Amino acid sequence: MESEPIFLMICVLFVFVVSSAFFAMTEVAFVSLSKLRLKYLLKQNKKNAKIVQRVAVKMDELITTILISNNFVNIAMSAIGTAIFIYYFGNNFWVVSFATIVITLIVLIFGEITPKVFAVKHAEMVCLQSAWILDSLIRILAPIAKIFLKISNSILKVLGETQYKRSPLITEEEIRLMIELGKEEGVLTDVERRMLHRIFEFGDTYVYQVMMPVEKMAAIDINASTHDLLNLITERGHSRIPVYEGSIDNIKGVIYARELLNIWKDKELVVMRDLLHPVYFINQRKRVSELLREFQKIRVYLAIVRDEFHQTIGLVTLEDLIEEIVGEIEGDVS
Repeated sequence: MESEPIFLMICVLFVFVVSSAFFAMTEVAFVSLSKLRLKYLLKQNKKNAKIVQRVAVKMDELITTILISNNFVNIAMSAIGTAIFIYYFGNNFWVVSFATIVITLIVLIFGEITPKVFAVKHAEMVCLQSAWILDSLIRILAPIAKIFLKISNSILKVLGETQYKRSPLITEEEIRLMIELGKEEGVLTDVERRMLHRIFEFGDTYVYQVMMPVEKMAAIDINASTHDLLNLITERGHSRIPVYEGSIDNIKGVIYARELLNIWKDKELVVMRDLLHPVYFINQRKRVSELLREFQKIRVYLAIVRDEFHQTIGLVTLEDLIEEIVGEIEGDVS
Protein backbone atom coordinates (compact mmCIF):
# COMPACT_ATOMS: atom_id res chain seq x y z
CA MET A 1 0.00 0.00 0.00
CA GLU A 2 1.43 3.40 -1.01
CA SER A 3 2.11 6.20 1.48
CA GLU A 4 -0.33 8.61 -0.19
CA PRO A 5 -3.39 6.33 0.25
CA ILE A 6 -2.36 5.73 3.88
CA PHE A 7 -2.13 9.49 4.48
CA LEU A 8 -5.55 9.89 2.87
CA MET A 9 -6.97 7.13 5.09
CA ILE A 10 -5.59 8.88 8.17
CA CYS A 11 -7.26 12.11 7.06
CA VAL A 12 -10.56 10.29 6.48
CA LEU A 13 -10.21 8.65 9.90
CA PHE A 14 -9.81 12.10 11.48
CA VAL A 15 -12.93 13.34 9.63
CA PHE A 16 -14.89 10.34 10.89
CA VAL A 17 -13.79 10.98 14.49
CA VAL A 18 -14.99 14.59 14.17
CA SER A 19 -18.24 13.38 12.58
CA SER A 20 -18.80 10.88 15.40
CA ALA A 21 -18.28 13.67 17.94
CA PHE A 22 -20.70 15.89 16.01
CA PHE A 23 -23.51 13.31 16.02
CA ALA A 24 -23.02 12.42 19.69
CA MET A 25 -22.97 16.09 20.63
CA THR A 26 -26.08 17.04 18.65
CA GLU A 27 -28.07 14.07 19.95
CA VAL A 28 -27.55 15.11 23.58
CA ALA A 29 -28.02 18.81 22.82
CA PHE A 30 -31.43 18.42 21.17
CA VAL A 31 -32.66 15.98 23.82
CA SER A 32 -31.51 18.42 26.54
CA LEU A 33 -33.11 21.49 24.94
CA SER A 34 -36.42 22.17 26.69
CA LYS A 35 -39.47 23.70 25.05
CA LEU A 36 -39.15 26.72 27.33
CA ARG A 37 -35.57 27.39 26.23
CA LEU A 38 -36.57 26.90 22.59
CA LYS A 39 -39.38 29.46 22.99
CA TYR A 40 -36.86 31.83 24.55
CA LEU A 41 -34.49 31.41 21.57
CA LEU A 42 -37.36 32.11 19.18
CA LYS A 43 -38.44 35.15 21.17
CA GLN A 44 -34.88 36.50 21.10
CA ASN A 45 -34.76 35.97 17.30
CA LYS A 46 -31.57 33.95 17.60
CA LYS A 47 -29.99 32.93 14.31
CA ASN A 48 -31.14 29.45 13.22
CA ALA A 49 -33.72 29.30 16.03
CA LYS A 50 -36.54 28.55 13.57
CA ILE A 51 -34.48 25.74 12.04
CA VAL A 52 -33.88 24.36 15.55
CA GLN A 53 -37.64 24.37 16.08
CA ARG A 54 -38.23 22.60 12.76
CA VAL A 55 -35.72 19.91 13.68
CA ALA A 56 -36.86 19.56 17.31
CA VAL A 57 -40.51 18.85 16.43
CA LYS A 58 -39.36 15.83 14.39
CA MET A 59 -37.58 14.17 17.31
CA ASP A 60 -38.17 10.59 16.11
CA GLU A 61 -36.76 11.35 12.67
CA LEU A 62 -33.89 13.32 14.22
CA ILE A 63 -32.79 10.54 16.58
CA THR A 64 -33.10 7.91 13.83
CA THR A 65 -31.06 10.04 11.41
CA ILE A 66 -28.34 10.66 14.00
CA LEU A 67 -28.12 6.98 14.94
CA ILE A 68 -27.91 5.85 11.31
CA SER A 69 -25.21 8.41 10.54
CA ASN A 70 -23.25 7.82 13.74
CA ASN A 71 -23.26 4.04 13.38
CA PHE A 72 -22.12 4.28 9.76
CA VAL A 73 -19.30 6.63 10.80
CA ASN A 74 -18.19 4.42 13.69
CA ILE A 75 -18.18 1.25 11.61
CA ALA A 76 -16.23 2.97 8.84
CA MET A 77 -13.83 4.42 11.41
CA SER A 78 -13.21 0.96 12.86
CA ALA A 79 -12.53 -0.54 9.42
CA ILE A 80 -10.16 2.24 8.33
CA GLY A 81 -8.34 2.28 11.67
CA THR A 82 -7.82 -1.48 11.54
CA ALA A 83 -6.53 -1.23 7.96
CA ILE A 84 -3.98 1.41 9.00
CA PHE A 85 -2.71 -0.75 11.87
CA ILE A 86 -2.43 -3.77 9.58
CA TYR A 87 -0.42 -1.70 7.07
CA TYR A 88 2.14 -0.65 9.70
CA PHE A 89 2.25 -3.71 11.98
CA GLY A 90 1.12 -6.67 9.89
CA ASN A 91 -2.01 -8.77 9.69
CA ASN A 92 -2.37 -10.99 12.74
CA PHE A 93 -4.71 -11.54 15.67
CA TRP A 94 -2.80 -9.33 18.12
CA VAL A 95 -2.57 -6.40 15.75
CA VAL A 96 -6.28 -6.56 14.95
CA SER A 97 -7.14 -6.86 18.68
CA PHE A 98 -4.90 -3.93 19.57
CA ALA A 99 -6.39 -1.87 16.72
CA THR A 100 -9.91 -2.65 17.99
CA ILE A 101 -9.00 -1.51 21.53
CA VAL A 102 -7.36 1.73 20.29
CA ILE A 103 -10.25 2.61 17.95
CA THR A 104 -12.78 1.87 20.73
CA LEU A 105 -10.92 4.20 23.12
CA ILE A 106 -10.80 6.93 20.47
CA VAL A 107 -14.52 6.59 19.83
CA LEU A 108 -15.35 6.62 23.56
CA ILE A 109 -13.15 9.58 24.47
CA PHE A 110 -13.33 11.80 21.38
CA GLY A 111 -16.53 10.54 19.74
CA GLU A 112 -18.83 10.00 22.73
CA ILE A 113 -17.90 11.13 26.26
CA THR A 114 -16.17 14.46 25.58
CA PRO A 115 -18.69 15.82 23.04
CA LYS A 116 -21.68 14.69 25.11
CA VAL A 117 -20.36 16.34 28.27
CA PHE A 118 -19.75 19.50 26.23
CA ALA A 119 -23.27 19.34 24.75
CA VAL A 120 -24.91 19.09 28.16
CA LYS A 121 -23.20 22.34 29.20
CA HIS A 122 -23.76 24.18 25.90
CA ALA A 123 -26.97 22.65 24.50
CA GLU A 124 -28.35 25.89 23.05
CA MET A 125 -25.15 26.82 21.22
CA VAL A 126 -24.77 23.31 19.78
CA CYS A 127 -28.38 23.25 18.58
CA LEU A 128 -28.13 26.67 16.93
CA GLN A 129 -24.86 25.83 15.16
CA SER A 130 -25.81 22.33 14.02
CA ALA A 131 -29.51 22.69 13.17
CA TRP A 132 -29.07 23.45 9.46
CA ILE A 133 -26.80 20.39 8.96
CA LEU A 134 -29.22 18.08 10.75
CA ASP A 135 -32.18 19.55 8.87
CA SER A 136 -30.48 18.67 5.59
CA LEU A 137 -29.51 15.19 6.80
CA ILE A 138 -33.06 14.42 7.91
CA ARG A 139 -34.31 15.23 4.41
CA ILE A 140 -31.57 13.23 2.70
CA LEU A 141 -31.95 10.14 4.90
CA ALA A 142 -35.75 10.39 5.22
CA PRO A 143 -36.49 7.26 3.08
CA ILE A 144 -34.06 5.12 5.10
CA ALA A 145 -35.13 6.62 8.43
CA LYS A 146 -38.81 5.88 7.69
CA ILE A 147 -38.01 2.20 7.11
CA PHE A 148 -36.19 1.93 10.42
CA LEU A 149 -38.97 3.80 12.23
CA LYS A 150 -41.63 1.46 10.82
CA ILE A 151 -39.62 -1.57 11.94
CA SER A 152 -39.10 -0.03 15.38
CA ASN A 153 -42.79 0.84 15.79
CA SER A 154 -43.78 -2.67 14.69
CA ILE A 155 -41.53 -4.18 17.35
CA LEU A 156 -43.02 -1.84 19.98
CA LYS A 157 -46.54 -2.95 18.99
CA VAL A 158 -45.53 -6.61 19.39
CA LEU A 159 -44.21 -5.75 22.87
CA GLY A 160 -47.57 -4.19 23.75
CA GLU A 161 -46.93 -0.53 23.03
CA THR A 162 -50.26 0.11 21.28
CA GLN A 163 -50.16 3.91 21.32
CA TYR A 164 -47.04 6.04 21.31
CA LYS A 165 -47.21 8.84 23.81
CA ARG A 166 -44.28 11.16 24.33
CA SER A 167 -43.32 11.76 27.95
CA PRO A 168 -43.78 15.35 29.15
CA LEU A 169 -40.59 17.38 28.98
CA ILE A 170 -41.16 18.59 32.51
CA THR A 171 -43.30 17.12 35.28
CA GLU A 172 -44.93 18.56 38.37
CA GLU A 173 -42.37 16.81 40.58
CA GLU A 174 -39.52 18.37 38.59
CA ILE A 175 -41.05 21.83 39.01
CA ARG A 176 -41.44 21.22 42.75
CA LEU A 177 -37.79 20.21 42.89
CA MET A 178 -36.82 23.38 41.02
CA ILE A 179 -38.76 25.41 43.60
CA GLU A 180 -36.82 23.74 46.43
CA LEU A 181 -33.53 24.35 44.62
CA GLY A 182 -34.57 27.99 44.10
CA LYS A 183 -35.09 28.34 47.85
CA GLU A 184 -31.72 26.73 48.61
CA GLU A 185 -29.95 29.01 46.11
CA GLY A 186 -31.61 32.11 47.57
CA VAL A 187 -33.61 32.89 44.42
CA LEU A 188 -36.93 32.35 46.25
CA THR A 189 -37.91 33.39 49.76
CA ASP A 190 -39.59 30.91 52.09
CA VAL A 191 -42.92 32.71 51.61
CA GLU A 192 -42.61 32.47 47.81
CA ARG A 193 -41.68 28.78 48.06
CA ARG A 194 -44.75 27.97 50.18
CA MET A 195 -47.00 29.98 47.85
CA LEU A 196 -45.75 28.15 44.75
CA HIS A 197 -46.31 24.78 46.42
CA ARG A 198 -49.85 25.84 47.39
CA ILE A 199 -50.59 26.68 43.75
CA PHE A 200 -49.93 23.05 42.81
CA GLU A 201 -52.07 21.78 45.68
CA PHE A 202 -54.85 24.24 44.77
CA GLY A 203 -55.93 22.25 41.71
CA ASP A 204 -56.28 19.05 43.77
CA THR A 205 -58.33 20.61 46.60
CA TYR A 206 -62.10 20.22 46.98
CA VAL A 207 -64.56 22.76 48.39
CA TYR A 208 -65.40 20.66 51.46
CA GLN A 209 -61.72 20.82 52.47
CA VAL A 210 -61.64 24.64 52.69
CA MET A 211 -65.22 25.62 53.57
CA MET A 212 -66.44 26.96 56.90
CA PRO A 213 -68.62 24.18 58.39
CA VAL A 214 -72.28 24.92 58.94
CA GLU A 215 -71.94 24.94 62.74
CA LYS A 216 -69.52 27.89 62.49
CA MET A 217 -71.51 29.86 59.90
CA ALA A 218 -72.73 33.35 60.73
CA ALA A 219 -76.31 33.09 59.44
CA ILE A 220 -79.60 34.55 60.57
CA ASP A 221 -83.31 33.72 60.31
CA ILE A 222 -85.28 35.98 58.01
CA ASN A 223 -87.73 36.74 60.82
CA ALA A 224 -85.03 37.96 63.20
CA SER A 225 -84.89 41.61 64.22
CA THR A 226 -82.63 44.25 62.74
CA HIS A 227 -80.97 44.55 66.13
CA ASP A 228 -80.03 40.85 66.09
CA LEU A 229 -78.67 41.22 62.56
CA LEU A 230 -76.53 44.23 63.50
CA ASN A 231 -75.20 42.40 66.55
CA LEU A 232 -74.27 39.40 64.40
CA ILE A 233 -72.40 41.59 61.92
CA THR A 234 -70.59 43.40 64.74
CA GLU A 235 -69.64 40.20 66.58
CA ARG A 236 -68.53 38.14 63.59
CA GLY A 237 -67.20 40.93 61.36
CA HIS A 238 -68.45 39.41 58.10
CA SER A 239 -69.45 41.55 55.13
CA ARG A 240 -72.03 39.03 53.86
CA ILE A 241 -74.57 37.21 56.00
CA PRO A 242 -76.63 34.23 54.70
CA VAL A 243 -80.33 34.45 55.55
CA TYR A 244 -82.47 31.34 56.04
CA GLU A 245 -86.14 30.74 56.74
CA GLY A 246 -86.99 28.19 59.40
CA SER A 247 -83.97 25.95 58.76
CA ILE A 248 -80.37 26.47 57.70
CA ASP A 249 -81.12 24.10 54.81
CA ASN A 250 -83.59 26.67 53.46
CA ILE A 251 -81.32 29.62 52.69
CA LYS A 252 -83.17 32.45 50.94
CA GLY A 253 -80.33 34.81 50.11
CA VAL A 254 -77.44 36.92 51.35
CA ILE A 255 -77.44 40.34 53.01
CA TYR A 256 -74.57 42.75 52.42
CA ALA A 257 -73.52 44.43 55.64
CA ARG A 258 -72.63 47.65 53.84
CA GLU A 259 -76.15 48.07 52.43
CA LEU A 260 -77.71 47.36 55.81
CA LEU A 261 -75.48 49.88 57.60
CA ASN A 262 -76.20 52.59 55.01
CA ILE A 263 -79.96 52.17 55.49
CA TRP A 264 -79.65 51.99 59.27
CA LYS A 265 -77.45 55.10 59.29
CA ASP A 266 -80.18 57.04 57.46
CA LYS A 267 -82.69 55.77 60.05
CA GLU A 268 -84.81 54.13 57.37
CA LEU A 269 -87.05 51.15 58.10
CA VAL A 270 -85.13 47.93 57.48
CA VAL A 271 -87.06 45.11 55.82
CA MET A 272 -84.75 42.11 55.67
CA ARG A 273 -86.44 40.54 52.63
CA ASP A 274 -85.81 43.71 50.60
CA LEU A 275 -82.06 43.44 51.21
CA LEU A 276 -81.68 39.86 50.04
CA HIS A 277 -79.30 39.10 47.20
CA PRO A 278 -79.41 35.78 45.28
CA VAL A 279 -77.30 33.06 46.83
CA TYR A 280 -74.97 30.75 44.89
CA PHE A 281 -75.17 27.03 45.76
CA ILE A 282 -72.42 24.52 45.00
CA ASN A 283 -71.73 20.86 45.63
CA GLN A 284 -69.13 19.90 48.20
CA ARG A 285 -67.18 17.83 45.60
CA LYS A 286 -66.43 20.80 43.36
CA ARG A 287 -62.73 21.61 42.99
CA VAL A 288 -61.69 24.99 44.38
CA SER A 289 -59.94 25.86 41.09
CA GLU A 290 -63.28 25.49 39.25
CA LEU A 291 -65.08 27.54 41.89
CA LEU A 292 -62.54 30.36 41.61
CA ARG A 293 -63.19 30.56 37.86
CA GLU A 294 -66.94 30.63 38.52
CA PHE A 295 -66.55 33.39 41.11
CA GLN A 296 -64.63 35.43 38.53
CA LYS A 297 -67.16 34.73 35.78
CA ILE A 298 -70.40 35.49 37.64
CA ARG A 299 -68.83 38.01 40.05
CA VAL A 300 -69.90 36.51 43.36
CA TYR A 301 -67.79 36.22 46.50
CA LEU A 302 -69.68 33.68 48.57
CA ALA A 303 -71.26 30.29 47.97
CA ILE A 304 -73.32 27.94 50.11
CA VAL A 305 -72.02 24.38 50.11
CA ARG A 306 -74.51 21.52 49.93
CA ASP A 307 -74.20 17.75 50.03
CA GLU A 308 -75.87 15.27 47.68
CA PHE A 309 -79.10 15.53 49.72
CA HIS A 310 -79.22 19.33 49.22
CA GLN A 311 -78.53 19.94 52.90
CA THR A 312 -76.39 22.92 53.86
CA ILE A 313 -73.03 21.74 55.18
CA GLY A 314 -70.97 24.93 55.00
CA LEU A 315 -70.00 28.18 53.35
CA VAL A 316 -67.03 29.16 51.20
CA THR A 317 -65.87 32.65 50.27
CA LEU A 318 -63.41 34.17 47.85
CA GLU A 319 -61.19 34.84 50.85
CA ASP A 320 -61.06 31.11 51.63
CA LEU A 321 -59.85 30.37 48.11
CA ILE A 322 -57.22 33.11 48.15
CA GLU A 323 -55.93 31.90 51.52
CA GLU A 324 -55.28 28.48 49.97
CA ILE A 325 -52.57 30.18 47.90
CA VAL A 326 -51.25 33.10 49.97
CA GLY A 327 -51.96 31.82 53.48
CA GLU A 328 -54.05 33.24 56.29
CA ILE A 329 -55.53 36.71 55.71
CA GLU A 330 -56.60 38.84 58.64
CA GLY A 331 -60.08 40.35 58.31
CA ASP A 332 -62.85 39.86 55.76
CA VAL A 333 -61.67 40.67 52.23
CA SER A 334 -64.85 39.63 50.47
